[in-house]
Amino acid sequence: MKLRIILWFVGFISLLSHAQNTQEKVDDLGRIAIVPYISKQVENIPLSAVNNLQSKMAQILTSQGIAGSTMALSQFIITPNISVLSKEVVAGAPPKVALVLEVAFYIGDGISGIKFGSAAVTVKGVGTNENKAYLSAFKNIDVNNAQLIQLIDTAKKRILAYYNDGCDFILKEAENLAKQDKFDEALYMLSSIPVVSKDCFNTAQDRIGGIYKQKIDRDCDILLNQATNAWNIGQDFEAAENAAVYLNQIEPDSKCYSKVKTLSAVIQKGIKMNTDREWSFIDKQLKSITDIEKTKSDDMKEIALAYAKSMPQNVVYNVKGWW
Repeated sequence: MKLRIILWFVGFISLLSHAQNTQEKVDDLGRIAIVPYISKQVENIPLSAVNNLQSKMAQILTSQGIAGSTMALSQFIITPNISVLSKEVVAGAPPKVALVLEVAFYIGDGISGIKFGSAAVTVKGVGTNENKAYLSAFKNIDVNNAQLIQLIDTAKKRILAYYNDGCDFILKEAENLAKQDKFDEALYMLSSIPVVSKDCFNTAQDRIGGIYKQKIDRDCDILLNQATNAWNIGQDFEAAENAAVYLNQIEPDSKCYSKVKTLSAVIQKGIKMNTDREWSFIDKQLKSITDIEKTKSDDMKEIALAYAKSMPQNVVYNVKGWW
């Protein structure tokens, strides 16, 4: 989600608690999304232990029904800060390092820098060196800790308020993106609205179908033109195969599909005149037409996920003043 979009929405984050709707069992695109983030400001974490702490935060989120893995563009984050309460070397063969850590977790809007809340847990870790002691301590963080659960519940209410109060702006921005032919981004934005924000979610689902149709109509025109050019270059079997690369990407539900069938008929006729080889493009497309309604929803979801995965993962969030 673009920075400017998010900043527009920040003013709509309510400080009041909203009653949360019953959350259904859904995939990550339908759940509230919070992503684990470790700031470079955080000291006392060996590099070898960073991934373990990040995985532990993901487990904490998942245990409470939060999407924390595939939603790489989420503006909402959980981030830690570490304080070493004690450190000692325990004599033995070999000697071991014993640590007592206070691990404080913070959740908030990482774009606006608004902190929703925090919770701290104290954990112990023992290892043959300091790195292993940290790994041991992080492993001992209880994902079902009552304070962590309360923190996430508070964050859920704040995020739900964000979507409920800012829904009109989210829908409008998605519409503007579609007008700029940024269909994948628009689909991702609408697909990211969680099910628990029922009214906004339902409205977004209605809009998704229309934007998806705009996308496949635009793509149809582009791919049809590419296929025509590919065929005209040689008008032989190789040219037909090259054209099929583009034609096979066109959705049968797109507005120019009648022209696709016309071009495929021209290619079929040309192939029969010059070779006895079979070109079965039409059969492949007819099979997909009978199943189009069943697969459309999956296609739209794949577009949204592909967009999320294509974006840079090294986002720098604003956690200034959180600890």
